[in-house]
Amino acid sequence: MPMGDGTGPYGRGAGMGRGMGHRGGRGRMRGTSSGAGPGGNCVCPNCGAKVAHRIGVPCYTVSCPNCGTKMVRG
Repeated sequence: MPMGDGTGPYGRGAGMGRGMGHRGGRGRMRGTSSGAGPGGNCVCPNCGAKVAHRIGVPCYTVSCPNCGTKMVRG
């Protein structure tokens, strides 16, 4: 029986190798969603101002129109 190769004991069948633990090996956020989507708002963490999110422009690159702080997705 090989040890330390990441495949586990014999007789386990497919899908039990490296990266296929109890979370399915899907990575960040377990593959349930892909980002926040196209809609929504960018929100200023400093003053609470909101601006509409623009597709393809991350909120962290947008400056608040009121105070100049970088926005976050809200």
